[in-house]
Amino acid sequence: MSLWLTQSTTGFLTVPKLEADLFTIRFVTRGWMMRRNRTGEHLGHPGYAMFVAFEDMRSEEASARFAAISGTITRAALLASHRALDDADDGSCPEFEPVTPVETLPMRAFLSCFQRLHRRLRQVDPAQDLFFPLFEEIVSYQLLSCWPRRPGAPRRDRAAVSSPGLRAAMDYIDAHLGEALRLVDVAAAAGVGVRTLQQAFKRELGTTPLGFIVERRMQRVHADLASPDNADRSVADVARRWGFVHMSDFAQRYRRRFGCTPTETRRQAR
Repeated sequence: MSLWLTQSTTGFLTVPKLEADLFTIRFVTRGWMMRRNRTGEHLGHPGYAMFVAFEDMRSEEASARFAAISGTITRAALLASHRALDDADDGSCPEFEPVTPVETLPMRAFLSCFQRLHRRLRQVDPAQDLFFPLFEEIVSYQLLSCWPRRPGAPRRDRAAVSSPGLRAAMDYIDAHLGEALRLVDVAAAAGVGVRTLQQAFKRELGTTPLGFIVERRMQRVHADLASPDNADRSVADVARRWGFVHMSDFAQRYRRRFGCTPTETRRQAR
């Protein structure tokens, strides 16, 4: 997934000159944009989100003082997420509405995560970030879950996760905490799709798979800081080892979880 900010003081008109099997997602924050594709004209403005297949787009026209946060995802990546989320066995991507209001709670949550992922891309090298692949994956699942679809076949009901399956998912997470985890692999360990996995974590554990992973990694950080064996490593090094790269956010999260600062935990271990 690629994300970027678009800003223009004068406005612009673009016509695609390259072929690419991509979908574009755009949240207009100022001004307006008119997209023209095979199905007609679609107007986006603040409070609305736009989705279009790159191959269908004929032109984009933006007003003066235009601004938007945008992103692209490949058809192959979206199809893989669709299969993983719903354990789908068809070979086609869902058909989304080209323009939709950002007024529902799921759409607002999707926009918030979309913006957060964009900020993370600017601040952290994804290759060095244990959490980035997980966040990127979750954003694609949010897209599939919240964006209104054109009329079509309803989703099929999925079997629930068994207790051994949920334990297998938890064990998989614990065994791979120091790696760049993906929910699709956790779900495979449980023998279900990602959506069913998410529902099982919420129902049985009262949290999401992401929340479970964050908690487990926080526990590893706490254990490392409390161990004399890691006395020569800085707090930042220990935090980064388990995927926490923003020190201010990490320190606040750590205090909420353990009731003290990381430095205080280290002092108590001496």
